[in-house]
Amino acid sequence: MSSVIGILNKQAVALAADSAVTISRRDNRKIFNTANKIFTLSKYHPVGVMVYNSASFMGTPWEIIIKMYRDQLKNKSFKTVKAYQEDFFKYLRSNNFFSDREEEDGELTDFFIFWMNVLVEEVLKDHRNLLLNPTEENKENFLNRFAEMVTKFTKNVKGRELCTDFKNYTQRSFSAYTKDIFDQCLQWIFDPLELELKDSLKSKLRKFLFYQTTTKDFYRNYTGLIFVGYGDKEIYSQLIPVHVSFVLDEKLRAFVDVDNQAHISSKNSAAIRPFAQTDVINTVLSGIDPELDSFYTDNFMKFLQKYNRLVAKTIEDQSQELADAILGLNLEKVVKEYIDENFKIRRENYINPLMSAVGSLSKEDLAEMAESLIYLTYLKRRITFKEESVGGPVDVALITKGDGFIWIKRKHYFDPKLNHHFFKNYLE
Repeated sequence: MSSVIGILNKQAVALAADSAVTISRRDNRKIFNTANKIFTLSKYHPVGVMVYNSASFMGTPWEIIIKMYRDQLKNKSFKTVKAYQEDFFKYLRSNNFFSDREEEDGELTDFFIFWMNVLVEEVLKDHRNLLLNPTEENKENFLNRFAEMVTKFTKNVKGRELCTDFKNYTQRSFSAYTKDIFDQCLQWIFDPLELELKDSLKSKLRKFLFYQTTTKDFYRNYTGLIFVGYGDKEIYSQLIPVHVSFVLDEKLRAFVDVDNQAHISSKNSAAIRPFAQTDVINTVLSGIDPELDSFYTDNFMKFLQKYNRLVAKTIEDQSQELADAILGLNLEKVVKEYIDENFKIRRENYINPLMSAVGSLSKEDLAEMAESLIYLTYLKRRITFKEESVGGPVDVALITKGDGFIWIKRKHYFDPKLNHHFFKNYLE
């Protein structure tokens, strides 16, 4: 887990990140508090990249991949940050994604098992008796409900936009390539439950996994890569976040997180983009804790439902038609209007004034703000009973059009032989 942030205005980009990072290798994960998550993408030009969530890709640390790309890039430059991002993934593909078939099968197995378990857990919410009393009738009910759940989940993902590499990929190719992995995963999930899926249900499940794999969707084991800085032809900075999961059949499961892109322009003078653990930062930006805001909304819906039924019951003796009309009210629409109105208030009273101030901050103040927001996230984890998944030293960097990439604060290391602290310059 981690917390990283990019703050942009017309003068510079401030980057800050904690040092907690997750190393994922199939069935195990480890968190370190000494990891680097901010890197220069070019030694000669004002562009950098930040990493959050998983620190490795198909078993290879992102730090190695980024530095290898930077070495081969040399003094080559591009007109836009988008072009840097596209060239980076071109390089990733040219090196066979730094993976082999064994590593690919392992990642895909994790992916299949994860989603099969999600479906099974959804069914078991209403059919726990299967585990206590596995009769033939209970098994049949479970499989019928499982088929309904697969159909429902497939409808939810089918309409999503495809990842770029999968736009011409067919379900037949997917099924052929993943057949052995799919069959193995079925055994691991359903054999302990003493269940056997019919071919028709297997086909539905393959279809669901095909859409889930090829469409743009967040997945727990992914890496966020944030490309930020200035292209040669860009006066103002850009920030482009990309989600990267794994490789399937020489195709990369990756997509740009469009909702969190930022582009400074004459009309947009500032942007703040937090990633990973964003609850504390969003509290500062919006004036209310997102979790608390969610509780308020849920409670509002409960009260609406409660008093809606109460009013309908009170008047049903006088007018059954009016009571039925009250019960038929679209409360979700009312709640949406409530949410929209609250957001409008927050934007006018908190977000807009803050962004206006950020637009006029100096480079030094941008860096201090970025560091402070990361530290506040760490502090909340530190003084509450939540897991301390944000921690370690906070690294801070500035990128400007004229001066390029500049480190403001960086982790230092202790050398027991020299008995003093020093900066490892080769980490640049």
